[in-house]
Amino acid sequence: RKRVLVLCTGGTLTMSIDPTKGNSLAPVQGALTSYLAGMTELTDDPEMPEIISHEYKPLIDSSDMGPGDWAMLARDIHTNYYYFDGFVILMGTDTMAYAASALSFMLQNIAKPIIFTGSQIPLREPYNDARKNLIMATIFASSDTISETCIFFHDRLLRGCRATKVNTSKLKAFDSPNLPPLAEIGINIEENSHLFRPPPRGSFKISTSMDTRMITLRLVPGFDDASMIAMIDAARKTHMKGLILQLYGTGNLPSLKDDLVECLANATDAGVVVVVTTQCQTGSVIMGHYATGQKLLGAGVVSASDMTIEATTTKLAYLLGRQDLSISEVRDLMIVDLRGEMTPERDLPPPPLASAYQKTIAKKNRSRRY
Repeated sequence: RKRVLVLCTGGTLTMSIDPTKGNSLAPVQGALTSYLAGMTELTDDPEMPEIISHEYKPLIDSSDMGPGDWAMLARDIHTNYYYFDGFVILMGTDTMAYAASALSFMLQNIAKPIIFTGSQIPLREPYNDARKNLIMATIFASSDTISETCIFFHDRLLRGCRATKVNTSKLKAFDSPNLPPLAEIGINIEENSHLFRPPPRGSFKISTSMDTRMITLRLVPGFDDASMIAMIDAARKTHMKGLILQLYGTGNLPSLKDDLVECLANATDAGVVVVVTTQCQTGSVIMGHYATGQKLLGAGVVSASDMTIEATTTKLAYLLGRQDLSISEVRDLMIVDLRGEMTPERDLPPPPLASAYQKTIAKKNRSRRY
């Protein structure tokens, strides 16, 4: 019989009304353990894995979680790695995609499933999504074919470093905009096994150091570039290492903002890794397709391709946190697919207004993908 370790940090799944906090919802210590003991579908079915649960003290809201908490989860998985067949991590949904992305990078050569889940409705409620999410996460955590960090939510298994939270009130709270689900559940479990990560070739190890000396800026039309330049210059003086810009479309900046481009060039010369991502939910940054993108390339800016903002930030923090990489190597690795977080350039769709030849080549490349 397989064994699954359930690590619970808190979240809506464990919440109940707390009279001491104005009858607001708050995590309840010990609630998960008692719920699991009463779930006969987990305890009495011989085909289900044996479940060992651990609740952290105190339970915390996911908005309070950060790199230190992600490192704690990674270390606990590392400690218990050879004693369990898989792992389930229960937490709040607000920063789950960040945590799943972070662990995707922290856990190197993982050969077992790490499944994040939670719920929109507490487990204590008569009608909830927590029960199904917990059961299905446990089933996927005992899989022999999954060798990566994932999120299971509602009816889909998503790659952790491809997922993002898209809804605050619907049960389908997460999506994977640029990669289909790894699996979907209905009457049967339908796996897209061609998307699964291959088994690792090296030994399992972890790297938990993350350098978070970075800022993320989202541009809006009519922004005051003088204020943005002042902010970037001030951040450089406090040893900023990374700057992530959420730009328009395929990674475009207003063509008249030459002072801002010069500021970015100065930042890259000073050792700051500047990364451009798109504000669009689907699609990719295509540096150099438009003239404005060419200016950014000249300034040493790096493309995030089709990575989510969660994957972009955690990947950059992970690479900056490694002590064996130079800034130049960090820039180079930002455009390399490490954990399935981005689509290789040869498999991306052709850019807008591409020639017929470009479209034909792109179509051929995608047909060879699997």
